[in-house]
Amino acid sequence: MGSGFRYGLACEANLKMKEMTLTHTEPFHFLEFRHGPKSMITQTTAVVGLLSDTSRLHEQRVLDEAEGLGARVLSLAENDATVNFHSGLAEILRGVLYLPVLQAMAYYRSLAKGLNPDRPVNLTAVVRLD
Repeated sequence: MGSGFRYGLACEANLKMKEMTLTHTEPFHFLEFRHGPKSMITQTTAVVGLLSDTSRLHEQRVLDEAEGLGARVLSLAENDATVNFHSGLAEILRGVLYLPVLQAMAYYRSLAKGLNPDRPVNLTAVVRLD
């Protein structure tokens, strides 16, 4: 989940996870969670939250709610999260720090599933339009 520019990062993480792990994933805005996605939470659900500085309190409440419903929650932020960057960078610049962590998650999940992350199923390195 992500808000603002972090929603775009959530979309990219979603794509990498689908391509590399053949796992169903969906990106959501934090405030969208309570409008349906929360009904899908089970004990096997993983929720990743890309926390902002400005809406942090509300976003953390959503993650806490997901965890209360049984989800395994991972949060990424400058500080006070599961993954802390302590970068000192302006919030708008921190997005580049999130991507390697999200890509590594997809990479290691693909290996755990016995898949080759360098050879995604039914995909090629270049998409050609004929």
